[in-house]
Amino acid sequence: MNIDFWSALSGFIGTVMLFFFGLPPRLNPEGHINLILEQSNNEEKEKYKMYDKLSYFALGLIASSFLLQIIKILFNVK
Repeated sequence: MNIDFWSALSGFIGTVMLFFFGLPPRLNPEGHINLILEQSNNEEKEKYKMYDKLSYFALGLIASSFLLQIIKILFNVK
């Protein structure tokens, strides 16, 4: 398969992942629950960490898509 396929695939997957994991709604990095004061939730902390890692992975996929296109242009790869 050629470099265009891999570039498009990584860009598409990265964009979809970033849509879902890039801006997590109502997640608090400290695990605080907004309705209850002075209490934190360990499940929310873990969920925040997972969303954070997946959003950076998605950005990496999008960056690799651009990198593959630059390699194709500079080195005339098919």
